[in-house]
Amino acid sequence: MEAKLHAQLPRVIRYALVLPIAGAVSVYAQEAAEEEEVIVLEEFIVDETGAALNDTVMPTDREISGLFGEATSVLEVPRSVSLLSPEILDQFNIDDLSDLEKFGAGTQAVNYYGVAGAPTIRGVKGGTYLNGMLRAFNRNEMPLSFGSLEAIEVVKGPAPADFSPTLIGGFVNLLPKSPFFDEEAGSIEFEFDNWGRKTISADYGAPFLLPGDTPAAFRISLTGQDGESYYDDLSNDYTSVYGAIKFRPNDGMTVFIGGEYFDYKSNENPGWNRPTQNLVDNDQYVIGEAQDITSGVWLGTASRDDLYTDTRLAIEASLAEELVPQFGNLADMEFITDTDGVDKYVYTQQYFDNGGEAVTQKIDGSDVLTDPSDFADSTDVVLFGDLIFDSNSDRTFTVKGLAEFLETEKNSSYGYAFESEQTVLATKAFFTDYTLIPKTTITYGIGARYTDAKQLQDFWDEPFGRRDISQSEISPNSVILAGSQSPVGGNNQWARFGIGGNTESELLQLAAFASTQTKLIEDKLTIIASLRYEYADFDVSVPSEPDGVGAADRAAYAEAGSGNTDYLNGTIGASFEIIDGLSIYGNYLEGTSMDPAQGGALVGESNFAENEMWEVGVKASLIDNKLFASLAYYEWEQSSFNGRAGSSEALEGEGVEFETTWLATDHLTLIASYTWQEVKRVDPLGFRTIPFSDQDWALYGGALNSNFSGASFDGRDRYVDGNFGIPTDNTDLVYPGTPQQVIKLFALYEFGNGFSLNGSAVWQEEFYLDFDQQIELPDALIFSLGGKYATEKWELAATIENLSDEEYFLGSDPTFAANTLVTKAPERTYIVSFKYKF
Repeated sequence: MEAKLHAQLPRVIRYALVLPIAGAVSVYAQEAAEEEEVIVLEEFIVDETGAALNDTVMPTDREISGLFGEATSVLEVPRSVSLLSPEILDQFNIDDLSDLEKFGAGTQAVNYYGVAGAPTIRGVKGGTYLNGMLRAFNRNEMPLSFGSLEAIEVVKGPAPADFSPTLIGGFVNLLPKSPFFDEEAGSIEFEFDNWGRKTISADYGAPFLLPGDTPAAFRISLTGQDGESYYDDLSNDYTSVYGAIKFRPNDGMTVFIGGEYFDYKSNENPGWNRPTQNLVDNDQYVIGEAQDITSGVWLGTASRDDLYTDTRLAIEASLAEELVPQFGNLADMEFITDTDGVDKYVYTQQYFDNGGEAVTQKIDGSDVLTDPSDFADSTDVVLFGDLIFDSNSDRTFTVKGLAEFLETEKNSSYGYAFESEQTVLATKAFFTDYTLIPKTTITYGIGARYTDAKQLQDFWDEPFGRRDISQSEISPNSVILAGSQSPVGGNNQWARFGIGGNTESELLQLAAFASTQTKLIEDKLTIIASLRYEYADFDVSVPSEPDGVGAADRAAYAEAGSGNTDYLNGTIGASFEIIDGLSIYGNYLEGTSMDPAQGGALVGESNFAENEMWEVGVKASLIDNKLFASLAYYEWEQSSFNGRAGSSEALEGEGVEFETTWLATDHLTLIASYTWQEVKRVDPLGFRTIPFSDQDWALYGGALNSNFSGASFDGRDRYVDGNFGIPTDNTDLVYPGTPQQVIKLFALYEFGNGFSLNGSAVWQEEFYLDFDQQIELPDALIFSLGGKYATEKWELAATIENLSDEEYFLGSDPTFAANTLVTKAPERTYIVSFKYKF
């Protein structure tokens, strides 16, 4: 036993010594591994947090996102640029593209049937990029979702040549919500207004480690809206789900991917129909219902085949006997028993010849041409991704990608239908080299973009004035079947618009591009240049849906529209720092823009629009970076695609833009801007609606007020030499629809104890609604006032928009329907929000 004990003793002693040491080593190794994991994650957090957006209102405090080579400051960019940080979006209460008019120069809100799908910049349409990649064209398929974006860069004028081409007015680059790198964080926010809109949003994210000790961070955002608007029978409901993740598989590689699902359920807001100067000035609306042409064949609605039979409006006998004597002689009107069995009085030319006037009544701005059964429903899925290799300090390699799938279906009972499907797949890969050319950063790469788009539209017989919106009920006599709807035993209505309006296309774009940024004269002179060659191949066809289109017509359309083209886009700009903080700049751009039809489809080579622009300006950052100011003058020319006419139209524009931000004290911030702009058509006007007086609406309101309606114009000669395309009051064809001069002022005062107040004033001069300059919209001064109380955990904010209840009007796209529709802006609006942060 003793021998055995002595034999075991060394092992026991050995275990007694080794096991604690082994345990210590194991614990140390585990702690070292955990420490290494923590270090890896902390390095990732530090790097990404340093590159994140600064939450400030001062443009020079934030870097721009690589839109112009390696220029990192707005001072270096030889273009007019407005940067909307998260703080600006919050302070100005900017929730969609129509709100862009609240901030900066050159931005407008144009009511395109109540859906802001594309920005309006410098008086014309602009494009939309996400993370530097061009998104699917969205004229007004759906409002652009803000659920995925954290900040916006608004660039005036066409995109730099190394970007996919878009429209002449300019573009917005949406910076997607970046994952939360510094800490686990989240928030829930509720917002509502006095018109019944309710919005709830939730945001959450955190850094973490993926398998293999890969540092990463994520972010998820959910937004839902339900409710009504200022305008009667108009809703704006949507759901947005956004997610993003960023991770670093190794020291020289970073991956950023994200995506959003957006589901929109609403209807369009055409505004007031039957517009006249009397309606704009006095809210006096021409009443009366078109004569009854309902038909069982047309499912009890108005017969499209009989719309132009008799276009005069009628007033029910009891109402006419009460009201007409105040406006004229009732005996001069024609008494009828309409086909619906109701006694009515119908306007006659004799009534007006004898001094009679159209019967009008006062209506509210909320009374609009909208039917509760109307719908404008869309679904959009957008995915994006970045892959960056930066292990080599001399150069980086970047791959960007975007995929988007957009579907829309609309119907408005006054005679409008639209459907579209759009798929976009795009990628580009490029090197950024810092040593290839001395004092120069050069970026060079290739890109590819595939677009499959289809649109169906029917608004050929769209008699906006047929419906009396002063009435509480919508008459079947003012309902027009359109689109996929069809009469008994008949075809659907798509083909009525023409096969050019119903089009399907596949487009493949292949590009090679390069851009350079050179710094000379002790880095005071920055020269930025870019060049892009692009080849485009497109196949155009007629969709299968329109009934009654023969094989021969389909083949002829496809042959005429399909083809290929190639083009060069080039730009050069320079910025010179005269003294510290004061620079002058100039920029010239020439190339081709893409201007597709409304649903993103092509009809042919006319969708490729030539453009040219030059711009000069001054930028300053003074008083220790507490005062920023920029002044720009520009001129441009471009062809724009007219979806109603199916052809391109030449435009030209010029303007002056001024912006300034001043941190006046530690508590007071002042922001201001001034815009003057003028856009002109070079070509005579094409097919469009024509201006009506009160009398014209009474005599011709039952049908579309186009140049084919036979309207008398009260005997006036409104056109040069009888040319319908050149109005005598606007021979220069100055573009209407937006004010030419706008001044915006904003003040923010932070008390330092969590309370802050802000106020704004926007003045816009009077402007014409239509090319014919028959309806002038008044100037306006719009005030807003807001306040907020914030702690580390929660925020409570309230805003009053249109504080003085100013009566003013929204501009509109004047291409086709400006003489037929006008929209009054909302009355005083109260908005309250509550945010809880965790």
